[in-house]
This record gives sequence, structure tokens and C-alpha cells, in this order.
Amino acid sequence: MLFHIVDREGITILLQERMETHPFTNSEQQVIDYLLAQQRNIKNQTTAEIAEVTYSSKSTLVRIAKKLNYPGWMALKEAYLNELDYLEKSISCIDANYPFSKRDSLMSIANKIAQLEIESIEDTLSLVTHDDLRKVVDIIAKSSSIHIFAASNNLLVAQEFSHQMSRIQKDVHIHSLQGEIWFNAYLAKPDSCALMITYSGETGSLNRVAEILAEQEIPLITITSLGENSTARLSEAILRLCTREKLYSKISTYSTDAAINYLLNVIYSCVFALDYDKNVALKIAASRRIENDRCSDSDILRE
Repeated sequence: MLFHIVDREGITILLQERMETHPFTNSEQQVIDYLLAQQRNIKNQTTAEIAEVTYSSKSTLVRIAKKLNYPGWMALKEAYLNELDYLEKSISCIDANYPFSKRDSLMSIANKIAQLEIESIEDTLSLVTHDDLRKVVDIIAKSSSIHIFAASNNLLVAQEFSHQMSRIQKDVHIHSLQGEIWFNAYLAKPDSCALMITYSGETGSLNRVAEILAEQEIPLITITSLGENSTARLSEAILRLCTREKLYSKISTYSTDAAINYLLNVIYSCVFALDYDKNVALKIAASRRIENDRCSDSDILRE
């Protein structure tokens, strides 16, 4: 599912923006103008019908797709319609970059952050497909260990995932030491896999890690924003994040953190479900044995 690409500077570009700014020929521009004007109306139109109404040819349509980095017209059409669907679902009165202002009250801020996180999770869920999730779970199930590569606060979000997975005896290694992450990727065991978390997919150090993993034939799962990017191209499985935040101009990574945390919880839960009864028994037995000093007067908490 390709919606938009990332330029050399790592800035996310919508497919519509590329359509509007790419230097097409006059005949190609007629087709582009038609697509931008008609939008969803092209859904049930055949290639021949679009060519006829724009006074062009099927070969012109294919040429346009190639110029926009798609293998053919149908791939471009599908990506365009998917992007329209995503953008419509993503409309919100809350700005992910500046969700509150200096004039908001305390409870107004509390409500806006809650709404933003809810929308971010729902938005991300709409991008998850069964096949993508199945592929991720299958890779992890076959692997002896999981190597996590990320940067900045994404490493903090990954800590809880590592903790949860360790409680069901899944071996997880978080690699964060700059300069060493390339050695970690190179020395990864053949029966392991890697999980990379990168919003733009264009972080230089992580891209080098992805290249090393590909050379070593270590399966790479990537959690990233929408569109085509360098890391995604080297990945065996991809889960997409809602894409609302700018790279730098924002108060915090509220939306991205909520989305990443949600996807990691989904992965953990799906892996847990592979051997549900055993993992439930293991969790309960371990907690009762190790955490037996915990107690509560609450009827809700008490066991």
C-alpha cells in the first residue's frame, strides 16, 4: 500500500503533491488535472475510459505511473484512491503537532490529548491488514530472538515491549549504542529477526543497519509512516503508523508514540495468542511466585 514517498531530506510527500508539482508533458498534465478534479470518481473507470475522456492513450497513463515511481497505472490508481481514503479518515479538529494552545484550560488540554491519542490509534488500526500482521507474527514465531533498532524516544517506547515479551520467554535485545548498532546487526544470529521503529524511514544510521541486516539475510520488520522510504524497501514486513506529525515543528510526539505503543501491544498480544493457555499459566505462576508481597484492600484488585 503506497500512499506517498519520502524525499532526500526525509520529508514526507503526499502522492497528490507529487502529482501537482512533477514536470509532466502537456498530454500527461491533462490526465493529472482530471485525476485531481475527479478524485474518487475514477474508482470504477477503466484505463480506456480515462484515456478517452482526457484525449490521451493507455500508454500515456502508464508513462505517468512510471514517472511517479509506480509499476503501472493500476498501482498508481490504487495508491491514489487509498491516499484519498486515508486523508478523509484522518481529518481532525486537533492538530497533532500543536494539540493545545496557551489559552487552553487544564481539563481542555487533558481532553485534547486523550482525543488525539484515541484518533491516532484508530487511524493506525485502519492501516493494519491481516496479511501484514500475519507476516510479522510468523517471522517472530520462527525466530530465536528479536533485535530492536530505533532512535531517540522510540527506544523508550520499545522498552515496555521488550519487558512484556521477556515475561513469555521471548528473547529481545534493544540496541541503542551509536556505532555499535552496526556491529549488532552484522553479528545477529541467522535464526533471529529484527524490528526497526522509524517514523520517517530515512534515518541514516538506521538505514545502514537495515542494509547490513539485508546483507546478512536477517528478516526485518519495520514500523514506519505511510509511503515508500529507504527502510521500508529493505523490509520483509511493514506495519504503518498514522502519519500526522511533522519531523521537527511540534510540542511532542503524542500521536506517534500512541501509534507505536499500540502496534507493539498488538504484536505482543498476537504472539501471546500463539500459545495462549501456556502463556497465561506462565504469567500467573511467575507473578504469584515472584510478586507474592503485593496486596490490596480493593475488591477489584484483590485475588
